[in-house]
Amino acid sequence: MNTVGNGAPGLGAAEDVSRQTHSYAGVMDGSSSSKVTVEYHDPSGLFPLVHEQLAARFPLRNLHWKSPNRPLRSIDSLHVDLVPSKDSVHIAGVTSPGLVPPEGPSGASSPAPTSTEIIRPPAKERRHQIPGLRQTPYLKIYLLRCDDSDTYKSAARKQLREWVKTNTPPSQSSSSSSTQENHDAFEWMILHVVIPDTSAASQPRGSTTSSTTTGEKEKSNSTSRWARGTSTILEKIRADFNVSSKSAPDRVAQIRLQKDAVPPHMLPTAGSVTSPPLTESPQEQERVWNEIIAKFKTLILTTFGLRVSQYEEDLREKESQRALPGWNFCTFFILKEGLARGFESVGLVEDALLGYDELSIGLDTIVRDQASDGSQTQGGIILSYSDDLYEKTSKLLKRSQSGNGARKEPQPQIHDAKPINSQKKNYRDLILSNNISAFDFRCYIFARQMTLLLRLGNARSARSDLAAKLQPRPNARMMQRSVDDVAVGTKSSPSTNDTEDLLSLAELCSRALNFITFAGRLLRDDLLNGAKEHELEFPNPLIENLVRSWIYAAIQQIIDETATSSLPISKTLKDAASGSSGKMLSFGSHVEEQKLSFAEPKTMIHPSRSSSLNYGRSASAEPPYAAPTTSGQVVYENGQYQDRPTLGHESALPKAKSGVQELAGTRAQLYIVQRRILESAGKALGWTIGWAAVLLSVRENEQLSEVDLDGTGSGEDEEPTKDKPPALSPTLGLSAAALVDAVSSLDQFRQFYEVLSDLIVKHYRAAGQSKSEESVLGDLAALKFELGDFAAAAMYFGRRENMYVDHRWNFVEATMLRMHSQCLKKLNRKDEYVRTLLDLLAKSTASRKSLRTKSPRISLSESSTVWFNDDNVNTTGLFTELITFSEQLPKDRTVPMTKYFDDIHIEPYVRHFDNKDGFQLRLQFRHVLEDEIEIRQAKVHLVSADPAQGKEIWLETSEPLHLKKGLYRTWLHSNINTTGPYMVDRILLEANRIIFLHEPFIKAEAITPLGITTSVSAASLKAAKKARILCFPRMEALQTRLYLSHYIHIDRRRSVDIELLSGWNEIKRAEVRLRAASAGLRLRTGDATATSGEIKIQDTPSPGVFSIVDMSADSNATFQIPYELETILPELTIKVEVEYFTENGQFQYHSSFTIPIELPLDVNVHDHFKNDSLYSKFNIKTSSNMPLEILDVGLDGSEEFDVFGPRRAQKSIMVFPKQPVSVTYKITKKSASLAMRRKSQAPSGGSLALSVEYRCMNEDILERVRELFASAVENSPVHRLARLLIATFADRLEHRVLPHQFEKIALLDKVDLGSFDDIGWSDCIDSLPHIIREDTQTWLRKWHEAHRAIILPSTPDLKLPIPGTAPPSSRPPRQIVITVSIPQTHILHTASLTLKPSEHSSLSASTTIAVAGQPVMTELSIKHTRRWGSPDTFIKAAGLSSPEDAIEFVYSIEANPEYWLVAGQRRAHFTAKEDEQRTFPILLVPLNPGYILLPNVEIRARIPPKPEQQRQGGGTGGDDDVEGEQLNCETDYLSNGECIMVVPDMRSATVGIGDMGRAGSTIWLESESRV
Repeated sequence: MNTVGNGAPGLGAAEDVSRQTHSYAGVMDGSSSSKVTVEYHDPSGLFPLVHEQLAARFPLRNLHWKSPNRPLRSIDSLHVDLVPSKDSVHIAGVTSPGLVPPEGPSGASSPAPTSTEIIRPPAKERRHQIPGLRQTPYLKIYLLRCDDSDTYKSAARKQLREWVKTNTPPSQSSSSSSTQENHDAFEWMILHVVIPDTSAASQPRGSTTSSTTTGEKEKSNSTSRWARGTSTILEKIRADFNVSSKSAPDRVAQIRLQKDAVPPHMLPTAGSVTSPPLTESPQEQERVWNEIIAKFKTLILTTFGLRVSQYEEDLREKESQRALPGWNFCTFFILKEGLARGFESVGLVEDALLGYDELSIGLDTIVRDQASDGSQTQGGIILSYSDDLYEKTSKLLKRSQSGNGARKEPQPQIHDAKPINSQKKNYRDLILSNNISAFDFRCYIFARQMTLLLRLGNARSARSDLAAKLQPRPNARMMQRSVDDVAVGTKSSPSTNDTEDLLSLAELCSRALNFITFAGRLLRDDLLNGAKEHELEFPNPLIENLVRSWIYAAIQQIIDETATSSLPISKTLKDAASGSSGKMLSFGSHVEEQKLSFAEPKTMIHPSRSSSLNYGRSASAEPPYAAPTTSGQVVYENGQYQDRPTLGHESALPKAKSGVQELAGTRAQLYIVQRRILESAGKALGWTIGWAAVLLSVRENEQLSEVDLDGTGSGEDEEPTKDKPPALSPTLGLSAAALVDAVSSLDQFRQFYEVLSDLIVKHYRAAGQSKSEESVLGDLAALKFELGDFAAAAMYFGRRENMYVDHRWNFVEATMLRMHSQCLKKLNRKDEYVRTLLDLLAKSTASRKSLRTKSPRISLSESSTVWFNDDNVNTTGLFTELITFSEQLPKDRTVPMTKYFDDIHIEPYVRHFDNKDGFQLRLQFRHVLEDEIEIRQAKVHLVSADPAQGKEIWLETSEPLHLKKGLYRTWLHSNINTTGPYMVDRILLEANRIIFLHEPFIKAEAITPLGITTSVSAASLKAAKKARILCFPRMEALQTRLYLSHYIHIDRRRSVDIELLSGWNEIKRAEVRLRAASAGLRLRTGDATATSGEIKIQDTPSPGVFSIVDMSADSNATFQIPYELETILPELTIKVEVEYFTENGQFQYHSSFTIPIELPLDVNVHDHFKNDSLYSKFNIKTSSNMPLEILDVGLDGSEEFDVFGPRRAQKSIMVFPKQPVSVTYKITKKSASLAMRRKSQAPSGGSLALSVEYRCMNEDILERVRELFASAVENSPVHRLARLLIATFADRLEHRVLPHQFEKIALLDKVDLGSFDDIGWSDCIDSLPHIIREDTQTWLRKWHEAHRAIILPSTPDLKLPIPGTAPPSSRPPRQIVITVSIPQTHILHTASLTLKPSEHSSLSASTTIAVAGQPVMTELSIKHTRRWGSPDTFIKAAGLSSPEDAIEFVYSIEANPEYWLVAGQRRAHFTAKEDEQRTFPILLVPLNPGYILLPNVEIRARIPPKPEQQRQGGGTGGDDDVEGEQLNCETDYLSNGECIMVVPDMRSATVGIGDMGRAGSTIWLESESRV
């Protein structure tokens, strides 16, 4: 490190032309500590007194720089390098003669200092014509010692003026050349250092008037000492040297030293100062130093802004001159690089990187123009080759062609361990002299970019290099080194701020990958052009080895530079202790990296900045310089150095480091290139490795052959070389130590290849790139297989299982599977061996599928010879091996059928057997492989598309299948009879332990509300119509019917009837299983009975099951099964399964029935009591909208009652929803003696049975039309489809045609069916085979045309049937029996109100005419009977001791007061016995004329209280009503509804009539009363 001017080559940094070449290169290469230089002028030796305070406040922090054409830049920390001026020459350890302590009496002086102890200031510099090659300080400071005002006036002021005049920066000059001098712009500052015990120490910082303007505090005790108008030394300096402009900065500051910090010999003698010194508090001292540091920041940023503005102006000028003759790119490069280095010096690394990126693009343009225009390129000529590369290559070639003696000399190398180094050559001199090649030019630019990216990434290599440069020389003292580096190297402790920015390191790796591969081509061209220029030819192996070696070393350098502890696998391959090349170590056995032995705080090394542009941006975004600014330029913004968290992001919780995956992925690609270099080097030696070795042997022999593990090879390849002269060494030109070591032997070559592959795998795994990782695992597996390590090879193959897919497998992957299978077989891993064989066969099948799809005209044997066929894999014998070997598996293994067979299809048309029940389906598939295999059994699983059916069907083959290559078809059989749509759920082929499974439809998953994932039934899938299979049995097959029993007794248990038709089956034994599909339904099969036929129930082995035996063909039997319900249901769903055995084997029948159980009719009854009889009126109406046909109604008598009904109807009666039917019956008690009846203890009440025989019109019409259609189908050419067509016709008729026609049909006896299209036959016809589809449709159309309307006569003529007339229903009518209870009443009164004429009555004797206002005499007759009630209950209710006792009654006359006036008792008590008639006279007076109903009469019993109630209650007031309510009384009022005519009381009237037509002309004269 240079002790003088060791700053970063900043903007306008001065250069010492007297330095040596290596020193110049070390300064100008940019790899410096990146500090700004501040020059101090110290004529009084004050610097050692203030450097400790300055060092404690460096680096400068929180600087904010704003350029007019740039966004705000924030610099977190900026390092400062304080260097002495040329007049500040001091001996080491001695600052000035004034500070030297007095010598001894002898006056001997100290010995002369040596050259190493003298700090020599830079000599007078000669300014370079190119600003980018100059370096000057940013700030110049004058350390002034002025102890009193007199000294200032006499000497100090003059010295300051001379210094200021000499060091006035160009920016403050008014000369015309000031614009060009801004490259070296700087600011100046005067720092007044006050020594204790001096006059200046007793002065305040300012007077009273000036303290307010300067903002400095004045001591309170100094006011009396200094009068108004006197100025301090500080104020005088400010007044003399500060610029009066308001915008000018304050360049004068003052610091006061403490007495203990100043050596005694620098203090003034005692008594020289009479005034006491002023003291400052620590807070005041800290404030003063903060102001000084603020001045440092302001002045340095001002200088930096001036320099940047000047460089930008020059660059714009140079850009405008690009098209002019004489424009030189190299000069432009140096100028623009000066701007980039200036940015770097202040920590704006992103801006510096942007500058180099733009320069790289400019170089590309120059090189491209030069290649197209030749030597006439505008901007200078870039050399096509490098002289040093040519010379080194020539020496290497000559040495290899010389004798053995020359081989003992060190082999010349074109690169070292770090080929990408900006200090490797004097690049900048070469650029200035236009003597640089394109290869060197690009290497220099990338080296600078790499340095900046390493700084952005805060890489360990960058930190260690900069720390080494900041180390002080061994003989240097504290004063000679940078004052802000005092903490460097003092203690070895981990730093908290040395975390790498992995995204920047990943960006470096990505750039390096592109650059190194491109630079390799440049290097090759460079060598070829150099040899061509010197009329020499370098051997091609030599050039290739040189390029390989350089690429390998460059990649290794990038890998070492980007090593980070955040990625443990990124350890360098170079021994950190010796620096010698070491062998690659796989992850897990790597050595620990050597760490620096001193603390490396980030802010102590790199000046870093944080920009406001970084806030709000994600850390995982693209590199910040990828976003263009408004000016169109790419701005490099990166906030990796900021110590505060980014806004909008939480930083409290620890998060995964950003950029780990990106860095691991790019490093893995670098390792991939290294491995390719290794493979190419080995190929030059005749070695093949990995897949190259395996595929070579496979393609030669079409099978895996033994690989030569000794590397001796065969003699065939060596024969052509016998006749050739001795060739150069195949390793000539390889200078990368690791590469040379790797090709030293075949074992080393393979070991190195394995280690590199292992590192690649680990990096890809860390990057999350599983596909790339698995690809490299395949390379490792091939290597292990080549070496015979089958266990390791199988392990690597096993880790690639997720890549075994059947999209497009190539030859390499198929070969890998075959190798994997061989490894597993030798390791006796059966399950994995079978799995691998399956994967290999799947690959081969996919290959043949793709070939047959792409080129169906080319056979497989022909296509195997096509050169571009990479999918042809020979798997002959493997399928047979798989089937045979699978017998050793412990359990079945299910695999997808589509991976091994093609064209899998089930024909959706059933075929029936000719002599038995059941059906068949045809399965077809294509066997595409060569092996002939045997399939033990093929199965197809069908599921119902109707959720109500829910039954599964299995079809299977009866014999094994022998498969050959090609399309195969086979019939699968089922012994199940059912009707309904089904879908193919699964197709299975069983071959020993291997089961090939195909599921045509992917079943979705449903999530229940509880979060349980269940598989959705295939019945709920919306499959295409073509995929559905409509199953139906033959017309001759077994058939069942289930319906509600036709006879229902309302008080008995209900039942259902199942009708079993055997068809053509001679059933030996059958088992009928009924399953309730409705909630709460219980079928009592144990109580089942046979109601028709000769078959009896044999056994009921379990609930819901009963069995029968010996049922002949073409017979039927009906069984009645009672049922019970826990809840009221409108309909029942019952599933019927019949398993029956015939001579042809075992068969099954499946069907599901839904039957309504709600009663279609409703019966209401109204009873009317008479003295000797009871009249009951029954109202019969429909309970739904369906009409009913009442065939017969009857009420049966009982032992106690006789029933007299109306005459039975000759025809049936129709009941409509709005037209019920009423039937009235007279019920009388049978004659018996009163004594016998009263002695009987049984209740006198009884019950009758009402029987109603009826037909439901919907059932009757549907059945009659169905039978008409069935008879037509059975006698037609489509009779084999009768069961399907009849079921479909009945379903369509019930749901689409009849519901809105029933009332019309019942009235007109005619059904309008409509046309063929109205019924909706399309779904049914589409499910039929094409061969019979057209004939079936034609017949159905003809039938519908002939039967558009069907006649339904009530009494059809069976002898001469009319076409289109439906036959009568074969089913019997329904009958319901309803129990009718006889109502009971204790007492029935018979009352009548009879009109009696009298002498004074106005009632006419011949007519029922009364006169209004005249009384009418009536007689009330009352008698009662007790025959309609039970004697026992009557005695208890009436409180009598004997049934013959009299009862007290109360009658009430209820008359409307508007019409009747009752004269006499309206309510009276009377006592009567049974059948005793009592009469009461009643006088009624009609009030209004008209027809008036007679008053009503109400009679009730008055029951006396019991003795117990009298003792408890003490009276009978309220108890009469209670007891009366308990006794039931009815009244038969015979006069109910009778009325009389009331006329006015007027016999005649006389009316006078005047003028006709005039109002008021008619007057009433007189009238005559009737009495």
